Amino acid sequence: MSSVKVFQPGYFKNFICTGTKCVNNCCVHNWQIRIDQNTYNKYKELGDAGIEILEKIKVVTQEPFLALMLKNDDCRCNFLNNKGLCHIQLTHGYDYLSRTCRIHPRNISYINGEFETFLELSCEESARVVLFGNDHLDFEEGVLEPDGSGNYIPNHILTPEKYTSARDGFGIFSKLRSASVAILQSRQYKVRVRMMILCLFIQQVADQLAAGNDENIPLFTQVFIDALRENVYDGVAEELPDGIDLDFSLAMNILREMASKNDKRFNSILKQALDGFALSKNNNDNVQLQESYELPDNFSTVYKEYFTKYLSDNESVLENYIVNYILMFGFPFNFKKDTDIMSNYAVLLANYNLVEFLLTGICSYHKEFNEWNIIDCVSAFCRCYENSLKGYLMYE
Repeated sequence: MSSVKVFQPGYFKNFICTGTKCVNNCCVHNWQIRIDQNTYNKYKELGDAGIEILEKIKVVTQEPFLALMLKNDDCRCNFLNNKGLCHIQLTHGYDYLSRTCRIHPRNISYINGEFETFLELSCEESARVVLFGNDHLDFEEGVLEPDGSGNYIPNHILTPEKYTSARDGFGIFSKLRSASVAILQSRQYKVRVRMMILCLFIQQVADQLAAGNDENIPLFTQVFIDALRENVYDGVAEELPDGIDLDFSLAMNILREMASKNDKRFNSILKQALDGFALSKNNNDNVQLQESYELPDNFSTVYKEYFTKYLSDNESVLENYIVNYILMFGFPFNFKKDTDIMSNYAVLLANYNLVEFLLTGICSYHKEFNEWNIIDCVSAFCRCYENSLKGYLMYE
């Protein structure tokens, strides 16, 4: 079988599943583990040994996924043994794992005839590799691993019709994405300043697209990045409010929806973050968000104090989170639907605000910047927000 080239971030080679050492096993969660047709056929061909597997699978006939793994009442996969290892892999080998189990937490995209792959941060080890890498996230060439049937199936396919208002979407995508990453990696500015500069860039690109000036975008992008390197946007920092620029009501509404999913791990993280801001109204382990919140008078001051104390010298964590998001989700366009790029920026900003809020609250709660607490917080957030709310490993 000929190998298939894939472009991947430099961090990718550093990821190795920790197996039995994993604290929050990906096979213990309230998401769906999907079985593709080829894997299902392999189980049928196992004879009596396959019957044991098939009894714990529910056929749903949703192509290209045929079935779902059934789970125990505690959300554990039925094939997960008491040591945290997979019975199917131990008994029949790696090639008998479904595509979902083989690639997670890897996320594969197909863009303009090329494969790209990234790590989802819902896995604690992938979160560690991505968040605490010291170097800028950039691409290198690798070899894509096929599924158990020798196929190369991406999670996402970016096609020309996905691009809003762009006559030549593929022609401008890489330039816009590279420029967005360059802005977010401009470490002479605080991350929140970089987010504001990114907003200026995306708004001006949106204006160009609305006017039908696609041909101007490559030159405009280069001019913008040149200006960034010449510190033209230094004054943006002066426009920042003192403290945090957070839509507090919107953030609480999103967190309330996430809490309603009854994800025990995320709710524990959320409770700690709320306690860190003295926003929790109860003293037990349960998280209870009020129907509505008013921004406390001292919230901005307290937030600024906590952020300065714990995160201002560790902003690479926030940078790496956002850059990985940009690369993985096809920003400033959208893999999943044809939305305008300012809407896509608004989603990115909401993600950033929520992660920054939770991390600051966690640091305040524990009274330190602790690598594990940060990893636990981000991976729990991503499991609940990016997977439970949006569907897990859906075929696009």
